[in-house]
Amino acid sequence: MTRLNRPAAALDDIRRLTRRIKDLDKKIPALLAALGCTLTEICGIGAVTAMDLLVEVGDPCRFRTEAQFARWCGAAPLAVSSGEGHGRARRHRLDVGGNRKVNSVLHTVHVTQVRCHEPARSFMARKISENMPKRSARRADRPQAGRRGVGRPG
Repeated sequence: MTRLNRPAAALDDIRRLTRRIKDLDKKIPALLAALGCTLTEICGIGAVTAMDLLVEVGDPCRFRTEAQFARWCGAAPLAVSSGEGHGRARRHRLDVGGNRKVNSVLHTVHVTQVRCHEPARSFMARKISENMPKRSARRADRPQAGRRGVGRPG
């Protein structure tokens, strides 16, 4: 293969893959409808995101509680402060375990909802007004986004 053929072959591959992606984008809504999926009714979840969640999560009814789902996907907060005495821990971090793909999808949903969904926007504003850093407020909303998604089967 000559030097000039490589870019042409790469361009052909890109065009072929782009056509494949467009074909799949057309098929996904029909598949979601056939499955009875209602995730796309939630602000911030499109057809591809809903399919990602369905593929990764499977049957959401297998989680008895929202806390189980949050722990499974790595969105549950873990206490980091051990020497604070009795009572609730004040500092938390996200679980680095769990399903990172679902956690990533929930982050994308959160960012989209904060941009265009009033309840998520007001949640962030409330947390920031409580002197919580923006990063911690985002972290606090990720389990909320999971509840909004897993709370609706399919």
